[in-house]
Amino acid sequence: MASTLMSLTTVLNNLFEPSKRNVCSSLIILSLLLISSCQKQERAVQTAQPAPAPSTMPARPPGYPPPVMNQPYPATGVVVLINRKEGWIEINHDEIKGLMPAMQMEFWVKDKSLFNNAKAGDRVDFTIVETEKGEYLTELKRASNKSR
Repeated sequence: MASTLMSLTTVLNNLFEPSKRNVCSSLIILSLLLISSCQKQERAVQTAQPAPAPSTMPARPPGYPPPVMNQPYPATGVVVLINRKEGWIEINHDEIKGLMPAMQMEFWVKDKSLFNNAKAGDRVDFTIVETEKGEYLTELKRASNKSR
């Protein structure tokens, strides 16, 4: 009976010894992962570069189809404000056929020299082009007397 008990003890030790090693190894690996993940997250926050805002098309007003990309849309309106430093102009515009209803809004320009063609309070003719990045004003001039 003593030899049977000894054999059973040996078998049990042989069975559980590898699992003890596995448990210890797993605990060590888990601890290292937790420690390293905390450090990586902290560094990632410090070195992360801001991503550009995704281009999302706003909901279209009822009765206005989606804009045709890179198509010029002629318009008329009154200049409210010109921000030369940042490169945008605010215009209280009439309806822009096929694009949007009349409203007051800001438009970015690609060429800031367009600002030399008008000042706040001027009635202007302008052209808007819809791109993947947004709407840009591409032409700007004081409105002729007949469009007033």
